Amino acid sequence: MKWDRLRLFNIVAQTRNITEASYILHVSQSALSRQMKALENELGVKLFLRNSDGISLTKAGMRLSSSVEILASDISKTHNQLLEDMDVPSGRLNVTATNAFGALWVAPRMSKFKSLYPDINVALSLRDSEPRVTNFNSDVEVRMTPSVSQDDIQIKLANCKYKIFASDDYISKNGYPKTSSELDNHKIISYGEDAQPPLDRYRLNWLLTIGKENKRPRKPVFEVSSIYGIAKATEVGMGIASLPDWMEFEMIALKEILSQLEGPEMSISLCFNYELRNDARIYAFKNFMLKEAEAIN
Repeated sequence: MKWDRLRLFNIVAQTRNITEASYILHVSQSALSRQMKALENELGVKLFLRNSDGISLTKAGMRLSSSVEILASDISKTHNQLLEDMDVPSGRLNVTATNAFGALWVAPRMSKFKSLYPDINVALSLRDSEPRVTNFNSDVEVRMTPSVSQDDIQIKLANCKYKIFASDDYISKNGYPKTSSELDNHKIISYGEDAQPPLDRYRLNWLLTIGKENKRPRKPVFEVSSIYGIAKATEVGMGIASLPDWMEFEMIALKEILSQLEGPEMSISLCFNYELRNDARIYAFKNFMLKEAEAIN
């Protein structure tokens, strides 16, 4: 059995979904399916049962999954122990983050990080939603939701509040709403039905109901599946939107309005496996991120 194939199997077994696993692993669905079929042929046993909801594991598949998880953990532990022996932080550091925060906040700061730690090579992976599997190809996660793994250390970077933003262009053409009820006469950009935001979509779409006595939602002028898309549409003056407060530092074209209204809150955190707690790369990245996040709080 080839370890590369078993590594792929580990993610497929955890997600029970070829589409989700291929997204996490950055390989095509067809290529991943071929690898899983090759593994079954190599072992001479059936590992998966395919159904309308995805896939499930056979008895053999469950036994292999249990063994591979232990093997993956042992390999990771050995690798981390080797890294702890290094005097100067160096090597590849795999970081994952959500698309908006990763692109607008994390990525621009990596030049500064690289100047401080030239021997650490950061590989930043951006995703629409946060992974729910263990032992995938990431050392550190920048998360908007708590990790569900008991093996993870989670360190809060900042508290984030959702505020209301518009562009100067929008305000000059449509006026400045002074109360929540006046939002009835304005264009609102909201999360779409297929969005996967860190908080409940209905909570984040609070601009559609706030100030309305009958609670019948306002009709948005535009629905977007990602916060980055909402921010860009707001920036060009398409409408008003609720966005996290860290964005006002990264997208200077956005102006806060209706500051007296309070939106949802969430925490941004740094998450890594307990076994990496003494890793010099993690230690350097953690301290750097905590220092940079001071501006958000």
